[in-house]
Amino acid sequence: QLPPKVREFAVRADASPRDLATCVEITQIVEIQIKATPDWQRMRATQMVAVGATGYLCQASRSLGPLPLSQVIEAHVSGTELRRQLVLGVPRAASVAGAAFGLDAAQRYLTELPRVPDAILGNPAIGWRMVDDTTADAALAVKDQRATVRFRFDAAGDIVQFDTLSHAAMDGPTGMAGPVWRGYYRDYRMVGPRRIPSEFECGPVGANGYHACLQCRMTGYSVLH
Repeated sequence: QLPPKVREFAVRADASPRDLATCVEITQIVEIQIKATPDWQRMRATQMVAVGATGYLCQASRSLGPLPLSQVIEAHVSGTELRRQLVLGVPRAASVAGAAFGLDAAQRYLTELPRVPDAILGNPAIGWRMVDDTTADAALAVKDQRATVRFRFDAAGDIVQFDTLSHAAMDGPTGMAGPVWRGYYRDYRMVGPRRIPSEFECGPVGANGYHACLQCRMTGYSVLH
């Protein structure tokens, strides 16, 4: 029962409801700007995203030659969270494990959907609704709340932007009181077996507007059955 525009997007990406993946593996170069400083940290990342259920795992690392300087592992699987940071192989005190799958994690999963079109067709937990001809909301129930991401389509039918909706606004009259995070999907092309955006950026939306703090360039894409 997907809206036709959403279904057409997934099918045009070469996803098929008759041959869905169980998960996809994405490799990418990631650049992160920490605390709005002018310096960007460059990392290599591998990410696994589930299709039929809500979950993902991301491992990013930064090296100096053969030496691993830092590593970040983030996972949300089977309703629980694992987040761990290692510097020179030593875990940082900020590591957490066993926390419940929350709204932020659900929104993070939803923002991956343009890059994981199999999950658009194959995850029955996601609720979709068209806001207007060029805008669609995707939502996931998290306990007694809903995590919602609003996607914008261009004239060709590709998803080019997302906005995460503030949690307090999700049950309001319009469902939107203003975005919290914004992102852009660019350079749609065939990467492995899917036509997907090979470049992605996102960042918070504050009083001074949008500020990008994460940029990704895809280097590989595998569909796993």
